[in-house]
Amino acid sequence: MNELDALFVYGTLMPGHLRWGLLAPHALDQRPATVPGMLYDTGQGWPAAVFGRTPTHRRVSGWVVWFSAGTLAILLPDLDEMEGIAPATASAHDPYVRIRVPIDSVTEAWAWHATRTRSTWRVIDAWLDQPEA
Repeated sequence: MNELDALFVYGTLMPGHLRWGLLAPHALDQRPATVPGMLYDTGQGWPAAVFGRTPTHRRVSGWVVWFSAGTLAILLPDLDEMEGIAPATASAHDPYVRIRVPIDSVTEAWAWHATRTRSTWRVIDAWLDQPEA
């Protein structure tokens, strides 16, 4: 599948969770995946992930979701807004940015990365809270 059409989700957008319904009608396929990084419980009903810069070999558990060509480009602006991404001109002040992360040796996907963490955030192995009602 075209790498530009993949999204890595690790929280409320995962299959079976609160916001999966936003992706499900458009998803062609999905599978569990992990990405190097740290996953945190923010204490606010959603997780945050920091990719790549970890002192250990920790991985963020989530799902890679594939979309047909062009579909993800249409969905991303609304998803960015939902995730609290600021306009590009204000990104230096935004705690989250959307970046490309490695899924395996041949695939990359978009994911939301926390640019800073808080001392109140707790490191977790996987996001298990907030399942779909």
